[in-house]
Amino acid sequence: MLLQNRKHDVKILLVARWPVGGIKTYLRYIYGSPIFRETEIDLIAPAEDLAEFLETQLPSNRIQLLPVKGDGKSIRSRLREALAEGNYDLVHSHGFSASFFVQQVMCVRKTPHIMTAHDVFLPNTFDGFSGLCKKIAMRWLLGSVSQVLSVSEDARKNIFEYFPGLRAEQVKNITNGIDTDFFAKGTVRSFREELSLGDRPIIGFFGRFMAQKGFRQIVQAIEILVKKSPVSVKPIVLTFGWGGFIREDFSLIEAKGLKDYFIQLPGTNDMPAAIRGVDLVVMPSRWEACPLLPMEVLSCGVPMIGTDCVGLREVLAGTPAKVVSVGNAEQLAAAISAQLLEGSAQFIEYQPLALKRFSADEHARTLHDLYHKISGASAHV
Repeated sequence: MLLQNRKHDVKILLVARWPVGGIKTYLRYIYGSPIFRETEIDLIAPAEDLAEFLETQLPSNRIQLLPVKGDGKSIRSRLREALAEGNYDLVHSHGFSASFFVQQVMCVRKTPHIMTAHDVFLPNTFDGFSGLCKKIAMRWLLGSVSQVLSVSEDARKNIFEYFPGLRAEQVKNITNGIDTDFFAKGTVRSFREELSLGDRPIIGFFGRFMAQKGFRQIVQAIEILVKKSPVSVKPIVLTFGWGGFIREDFSLIEAKGLKDYFIQLPGTNDMPAAIRGVDLVVMPSRWEACPLLPMEVLSCGVPMIGTDCVGLREVLAGTPAKVVSVGNAEQLAAAISAQLLEGSAQFIEYQPLALKRFSADEHARTLHDLYHKISGASAHV
């Protein structure tokens, strides 16, 4: 049952099909903001790994979970039930597939529906006949919702690159942000003591084991550093979490004779401590919409290397972070070697600017104002 009679300035129904990674973190940073303290928020999404997250990582009762399976039929059915039970001012879906299912219901209703695109289109996204059908469906979706939100200017440009016929005002950018206060303070996790690493330089990889995150570029770069340009002190790469192609990736590491240079650790909820515990974070992504990890790293004052892929390049612009070409292991190896020699002084100096630039407060306020503008609800904050 939905909670009734909660004090609120606007009532929002969120929908997410796969609330993992960036979407999950987005929920925490944006809806955990004080600006939403009097907003009634319900969320239709699969409950696995999410219920505890909402209870522990957001203010109490900030978001009420309405659990469903991840398929379209379940989402559409639960959406109809929620709309019948609750008088929502607006529906906000997160991700392309969730938005497509939601709009199938919302296109015959008066309640506004906005969507946030948390990913970007790639050159092969609409290949073949099935890709053509997908593009037709996507064009209908993007043009029929009340508003499309992008999470970076890069992501907004990407939408118009593939759908140039959309009205300019149909797609609004509200750049991602984080809880910079959370990353401005915190302890340092002593990996050297915990893992008996001595003085070895520690490189952190916090991405998932999937093609998008480019982990194999790190493997290739370490191979170059170790075999072609031997260093006196062996670097160690720490990775976090499981899933994806981790088995295949670590089989590759062993096949290359590099197992002494990589350690796999469980995922962590204390990201500030883990980030501060490494000497360098490397993010060799192949594409992003607007990644949060570099914002977190720079807000900790820790050195960062990323690629020039869409989305990531926008976040790293104007920062001390080194930027290398996507897939170029030679460049990455050289950047790692140079950054470990340079140390963290530039990043510590940049940290105050990072805390201001990447704060989610302005994003949350802009989104809150947009809710009122589109729904016509009166603000009471």
